[in-house]
Amino acid sequence: MVSEKTVKRISALIFLLAAFSSAADWDSLQIHVGQGASASGIWSQHNKSNKKMGLMIWLHGGMQSGNCQKGFTAGKALLTYVDGSGVVVASPSVCKQNHWLTPDGLTAIESLLDSVEHRFNIDTNRITMVGVSDGGFGVLNYALNGKHKMAHHILISTFGGMFIPAEALSQVTPALSHGTWQFLQGGADGIFAAGQAKPWIETFCKTIPKASLHFEPQGEHDMAWWNTNRADLLRTTFRKN
Repeated sequence: MVSEKTVKRISALIFLLAAFSSAADWDSLQIHVGQGASASGIWSQHNKSNKKMGLMIWLHGGMQSGNCQKGFTAGKALLTYVDGSGVVVASPSVCKQNHWLTPDGLTAIESLLDSVEHRFNIDTNRITMVGVSDGGFGVLNYALNGKHKMAHHILISTFGGMFIPAEALSQVTPALSHGTWQFLQGGADGIFAAGQAKPWIETFCKTIPKASLHFEPQGEHDMAWWNTNRADLLRTTFRKN
């Protein structure tokens, strides 16, 4: 018998797929990086007024998995929440040894940003980067080493202490002080235990300006939990752009 929890997650997924299919045009891009390529998805909403649009970059989790084409579909998760807000959504891919913390990973993000800015009428003061799970490492790394400045950084179900130890945050404060930082973290996260992740995020919020944490005691690691149980929070968070 299928559990009620599974039914809720399937229903949420169907809702998301239906929403994005009618809300945005999808395109793909292969960005040459080193010896390989970053498979990237781009979703643009109809912009009849030709006004400048915001841009949201989605960095997927599982950055060292064998699936090298996650970016083709990863950005879908944002679409139902930003429909009508005038933003382009784009998501690059990394995999195996070429993950978010490598030069190739940084190049994949940088090249996608440059391509989207060239192709669309983007307001460079309205760029948001979202990282889920170890995609959050990519957001932190880009803030330290990337050339574009983000207006907002959103990290979901991650533990940045694996990349920047809490005691080192004060040393990188200038690089992390541009734009806002929003953390969504769950107490029932099975990948990044709350006992480690929450104290690190709290230290981050005390050290870095304009940073905040929303902690859900029952929150799980997967985006499916957040889509099912806190869609209202996600909508508010993603529409700040």
